[in-house]
Amino acid sequence: MAALGGDDDAGHFTLKRLSRPIMMARIPVGDQVISVFNCHLKSKLGEFIRPEGADFAPEAVLTSYNPAGRSLGALRAALRRMAESYVLRRAILDELNKGHPVMVLGDFNDGEHAVSSEIISGEVPFKNYSWMLRHDAKSPNDRYSAKENQQITENVDRVRLRSGEKMFVRKSLRDMVYTAAFNGVYESIDQIYMSRHFDPEYDKSIGEMEYYSVFNDHLTDGSHPEAPYNKLASDHGQIMAHMHLPPD
Repeated sequence: MAALGGDDDAGHFTLKRLSRPIMMARIPVGDQVISVFNCHLKSKLGEFIRPEGADFAPEAVLTSYNPAGRSLGALRAALRRMAESYVLRRAILDELNKGHPVMVLGDFNDGEHAVSSEIISGEVPFKNYSWMLRHDAKSPNDRYSAKENQQITENVDRVRLRSGEKMFVRKSLRDMVYTAAFNGVYESIDQIYMSRHFDPEYDKSIGEMEYYSVFNDHLTDGSHPEAPYNKLASDHGQIMAHMHLPPD
């Protein structure tokens, strides 16, 4: 709130536990140790508060539909998902600062451009920080120098994760990947992210993604009368990144 000139009166949110544990494994590959995270973040299902002594939350009673209450439940779920994303981001930064290449796999329950996903991946460097006013600017000409532009860009890019899906779409010229379908909405909420160690455009990369597979033929959005749902199959598509790590 300081940047807005405010204080703590706007409220706060405390996360006492994660919806599901975040798992991490350090996997030796050649002379490298790759830190692989797996997560399943809070879903978009509303989080409603059940009054003491009640069997269920009032918002769960759809015959007495409460649109404001259900919206507040969606807000709680989104706050939890973003807070969990921050917990994951801190763990990712710890591994990157140790020099370990990082991969993050899992059900983000949000698309690539959602705030929660952007918290996990980190910021994309601005095209040229020399155009930007300094944080302590006193005049319109107080901008970052060319040397500072390089420093800031490196600081941001060093800890930024790349989307495997985006890298694949750009490479293959395909325009749609989806891992979930519901009520006519197709979206990609399962992700594979990786550090720049696997970006072929990074001059010190240790490998690259050769192909990206999405197994989603079993998905139905529930609109077809002969296939409203499929209880025998996952409600998510499975994704697989095919990586190539050449020997030194």
